[in-house]
Amino acid sequence: MAVGIAGGVPASNRKGCHLFGCEPPVNNDLLFAIATDDRMLRRNLEESLAGDGIVVESFSCELDLLRAMRANRYDLVLIDSKTEPTATSAILSWRSCNADICTPLIVLTNQSSWASLLRWIDTGATDVVNRYDMEQVRFRAHLALQRSVSNSTTHEIQIGRYLLQKNPGRATSDGVEIPLTAREFAIAWLFFSNPGKFFSRAQIAASIWGATEQIAARTLEQHIYKLRKKLDLSRTSELSLKTVYALGYKLDVAQAAQAELDASVEPGFAALQGCLDKSGAREADHLRGAERMMLAAALS
Repeated sequence: MAVGIAGGVPASNRKGCHLFGCEPPVNNDLLFAIATDDRMLRRNLEESLAGDGIVVESFSCELDLLRAMRANRYDLVLIDSKTEPTATSAILSWRSCNADICTPLIVLTNQSSWASLLRWIDTGATDVVNRYDMEQVRFRAHLALQRSVSNSTTHEIQIGRYLLQKNPGRATSDGVEIPLTAREFAIAWLFFSNPGKFFSRAQIAASIWGATEQIAARTLEQHIYKLRKKLDLSRTSELSLKTVYALGYKLDVAQAAQAELDASVEPGFAALQGCLDKSGAREADHLRGAERMMLAAALS
């Protein structure tokens, strides 16, 4: 089964000004966003980054910031967290549900254990920094922005007979276009970007609707139903959009992938078996010849 993701243009063409040690372009200041309810942290961060030509927009909660991200492009996003990482983090869920998102995302936390820091990375964060150390925040932001310049945005995904093209919002199967609404395409892109990965209902609601699971629940079920029907993602199809009862969904490609793997391995296995058979025949002939030579020597 063909699985491919093609790269496109960089996620942000706005390069750092003072943060990179170069002269800032005209009207090209960097724009950061942070979700925090801590006024002191917000003020310290704004003052610390102001000298780098960085403007910081603050939001009291993640959902407010997530909604703003749909209309504005931020060079870097920060999340203030005083707790352990959770799967219901709206922005981390949105980021993990969209494989093409290249905007760096840094978590500010007071957790210091290795396991806790690693869990933040596993849930989608670019980096994790001590929320009280502004110099470290500046340094990590510098690194994250440098790395993001070379990243590219995914604009095309192909799995089996399906091809999704992001820029026109177009989905085809064997070259035939499948009409999808904008939200249906967004959900399809979510699953095709992460084949085999389970997404909870809360993650999908946050990443697609920018809302809680309770608000998006009924609409989500309707969209999943329509998407299954339009793309033929039933249990008997090449790809299956499976329901994990009362929890969420995942795009199952294991069966199709295994079938193609078997098909690709079978000819090679047959050829290998033939070689082994020939090798075994040659070894048997050699042994018989050696036995005849030993018998002749004994008789003489």
